[in-house]
Amino acid sequence: MSNDFDVLVLGAGPNGLTCGAYLAKAGAKVAVVERNVESGGGLMTQELSGFKLNSHAIYMLLAELMPPYHDLNLLDFGVKFVRPDIQAAFLYKDSSLVFFSDPERSCNSIERMSPRDVEPFRQLYHDFARASKEFIIPATYVPPVDPLDQIDLLEQSGELGQWVNELAEMTPRELIHGYGFSDERVEAALLYLASMFGLDPDGGGMGFLAPIYVYRLMQSSLVLGGTHQLASGLRRALESFGGVVITQSEVREILMRDNGVRGIVLDDGQEIISQAIVSTLNPEQNFLQLLDEKDVPAFLVESSQAWEWDEASLYVANWGIVGDPPRYEGRPEEVNRALNVVVGIENPNDVMRHFEGARLGEVPDGSTGHMSCPSLFDNLSAANHLPSFGNCEVLRFECLAPYDVDWSDLKNDLANRAFDTWCKYAPNLSEANVRIELPWSPKDIERHIPSMKRGAIKHGAYVSIQMGYNRPSPDCSSYRTPIDGFYVGGASTHPGGMVLLGGGYNAAKVVAEDLQLPIWWKVPHMVSDAIEQGYLPR
Repeated sequence: MSNDFDVLVLGAGPNGLTCGAYLAKAGAKVAVVERNVESGGGLMTQELSGFKLNSHAIYMLLAELMPPYHDLNLLDFGVKFVRPDIQAAFLYKDSSLVFFSDPERSCNSIERMSPRDVEPFRQLYHDFARASKEFIIPATYVPPVDPLDQIDLLEQSGELGQWVNELAEMTPRELIHGYGFSDERVEAALLYLASMFGLDPDGGGMGFLAPIYVYRLMQSSLVLGGTHQLASGLRRALESFGGVVITQSEVREILMRDNGVRGIVLDDGQEIISQAIVSTLNPEQNFLQLLDEKDVPAFLVESSQAWEWDEASLYVANWGIVGDPPRYEGRPEEVNRALNVVVGIENPNDVMRHFEGARLGEVPDGSTGHMSCPSLFDNLSAANHLPSFGNCEVLRFECLAPYDVDWSDLKNDLANRAFDTWCKYAPNLSEANVRIELPWSPKDIERHIPSMKRGAIKHGAYVSIQMGYNRPSPDCSSYRTPIDGFYVGGASTHPGGMVLLGGGYNAAKVVAEDLQLPIWWKVPHMVSDAIEQGYLPR
């Protein structure tokens, strides 16, 4: 293996592979360095006894909307998305509410339960979809703008921009409550969608994120064959352009020359030289561990030390069963075919208790969370070599959970309680033969991906002082850092985590500009449209 590259990318997660692929196609000699035996980071699918279990990321909020999907021709590398028509079902004591990818079908479901809430929902969906499509999603794929400049742009752009500015003064709960739903179950369902990945429902100034979560969790997709297929596609694209991935190689330190980087040292002592380094790790790893403090400006040391981690993480349990998919007794037929089925949420206070419990260190009891049978939509995920045993399915349960508990025994106990809860709603599961059980706690997340400290799936809390231009700090928000040749492009940069590929995509352009590489990809239409509308700078 050569030990001399134009660009080294630290971390072969979705952002690292994306950045490396763009730069390799631009003609750079690129190596992506990964500590684990496989690339992918959170795009992790474990195959056990023929069952493909996604221990980490599974729901693709943007799917084909991500520019790298088209720029890198990921379909040609085997990446296919499947979007279920029935997205989410909420089970209440005496009724059910179902959200479809078609908002009018969602309105029909709401009408059966609460006719007065049809128009408020229709207005919310219109507002959230428009804000997401015209501004929030396009802004994902450009570097962040100084907050004051962004506020001015939005204010001058007209009614939508002014409304988005108002969201920055609201919490997700205030935003959703403001639509005046008469039935608290409808409001609770929408608030759950906004916060199911750890966004604080009462987070001040975070109302602007609620629209994309709620809207896209009614349009979400799975990766056919498991989320690792997306990682495999990105890696194959990178390698087809001449890039390489070096696995099982942990970076010990970053080498310096004058005021800039000159390469890295691996744990085995091997040195690899490069003109530029793009790190997808978190601020603590970048500026407090891999770099010597004397080489890091004091203000960057301070901001990295002050980096805030998520107060609530995720717990995931997967099962591979021989048996039929869940059949929810006494519920409408569409519930049986929903991507996610949510239980334990009757009102907005239940959402708050779910979040607060995880934040305060309370172990969940398995009665609240969302459940899915991915194999209903992805026929590659269930074992196909056990025909003599019967039909096979994959099941998945998620809930918010704390980090600071001893999960060694608790994670299995919680899986059992969650499965028991599931059987109460879908009694046929009690007859299933459970072949595989794989619980995954916040500490398992950190163990597998150390950049996700404390199980922080987004590499750090989503709070107003750590978003956009402030992510990870104003001095690094352009993906360049004050250290010559050192760039950042992971989930701790804009736009954050959740498998959007935005950090790696945006960083690649900055590095290409600095290394005078050709920018071979075009500005996405959605971005140019947002620029024309005045939402983003020219």
